[in-house]
Amino acid sequence: MAKKQSKFLKQQKIFAGVIAVVFLGVIGYASTLVFKDTPLGAFVEGEHYFIVDQPRRIRGDKIEVMEFFSYACAACYRFEPLINGWVADNQDAVKFVRSPLPANETWRRVTQHYYTMEKLGALEETHEKFFHAIHERKLNIGSPARLAEWANDNDISGYEDAFGSADVQRKVTQADQLGKRMQVASVPTLLVQGKYLIRLNNSIGQARMLDVLDYLLELERTPKDTSQAM
Repeated sequence: MAKKQSKFLKQQKIFAGVIAVVFLGVIGYASTLVFKDTPLGAFVEGEHYFIVDQPRRIRGDKIEVMEFFSYACAACYRFEPLINGWVADNQDAVKFVRSPLPANETWRRVTQHYYTMEKLGALEETHEKFFHAIHERKLNIGSPARLAEWANDNDISGYEDAFGSADVQRKVTQADQLGKRMQVASVPTLLVQGKYLIRLNNSIGQARMLDVLDYLLELERTPKDTSQAM
């Protein structure tokens, strides 16, 4: 009886050893596949960035980086110093543009404010000031009258006429159409060279967005090999 138990225990140990070896082999093989698919420092389409269905045609020598944002978005306010610093470091190679996203009534109102300031030639001087007023001083942006009051307090003349102008209304509509065409569902979102989207998600935070941006910038700079094997 004791011999049978000893033999049985021995067989169990051998079986367990075989299972362990097989398991380690599978894990090792899987690890090899992972490293092959995602090399150190690389990013993966569909996880870290996305390609839009209808790319924009970009002209010029510089690579265009577009930020979709809203003045009413707290995450966009936090992202502002990060993206500004990145743009300053890459201004020789990059054309940076902003596109406010009119996703709801409040966001549409501040989008209208953005293009109003652009029309009045006051956007550059008021952009960060307006952002700060909303998120640090709790500026009431609940109506066009409140926005006009802020503009008047900051010595911006002609605000109400510009706010209701056909030019500004048209640009708000175009911004809405662009956001939908580029499949922008949240902000901040970056669009690189009219075709690559970088979104915040579980694996991409705000600082990581800039790492992906660097990667895509380098990808666009790399000459494409159009030669075909003979």
